[in-house]
Amino acid sequence: MKAIFNREFNSYFTSMLGYVFLTIFLLLTGVMFYVVNIRFMTARMTNFFSIVNNWALFLLPLLTMRLFSEDRKQKTDQLLLTAPISTKEIVFGKYLAAFGIFMVGVLITLIYPVILAFTGNLPIAETISCYVGFILLCSAILAIGAFMSSITESQIVAAVATYGVLIFTLLLGSVASNVSNEIIVKILLWLSPVQRFSDFTLGILNFEPIIYYLSITGLFLFFTVMVFERRRMR
Repeated sequence: MKAIFNREFNSYFTSMLGYVFLTIFLLLTGVMFYVVNIRFMTARMTNFFSIVNNWALFLLPLLTMRLFSEDRKQKTDQLLLTAPISTKEIVFGKYLAAFGIFMVGVLITLIYPVILAFTGNLPIAETISCYVGFILLCSAILAIGAFMSSITESQIVAAVATYGVLIFTLLLGSVASNVSNEIIVKILLWLSPVQRFSDFTLGILNFEPIIYYLSITGLFLFFTVMVFERRRMR
């Protein structure tokens, strides 16, 4: 798995995609940090993450759209399928490479709360909770994108399919606000990964949303493994 991870992680920078992602990610978060926190002189990062979460829905598919589809298009996936490594190692190695690029961006943004700690009363528990929620949300998005990339050889199709799923989840909150049945409303809000993030803005690490995000991540990675297992058996 380490070899798969290293190969995939390095490919993000040889193809410039890693640089493009990090540049856009840091530019957007930097602008939002200035607009939300510096300009209005607030140390709370809840509004910052609420906005950045929505941007992440559209940025992260850039990392996953080529994850498996590029190998299928170039026919190099056959080398992986016949290699003496398990399907799980292939899937997790590639997924962790995309997650690693994302985490590079996240680690750089830690300078924002450090700045706020020197300029105001930073709510530490709330900030940590927001970061944990953001990472968990994005890990789920990356898993969804990885699955979509595994079922097609077109990067564009993989990206569009991922956007379709993510836009659908965004609409769940809007649909819930127009539904009168309380049970249906609760179900829709429970299914929405974006709505789940609101639990983390309270500064409390509730187990329910954590398990929810980990379950979504695990489920779509399992689906991806099944896709590869099926292709390997052919």
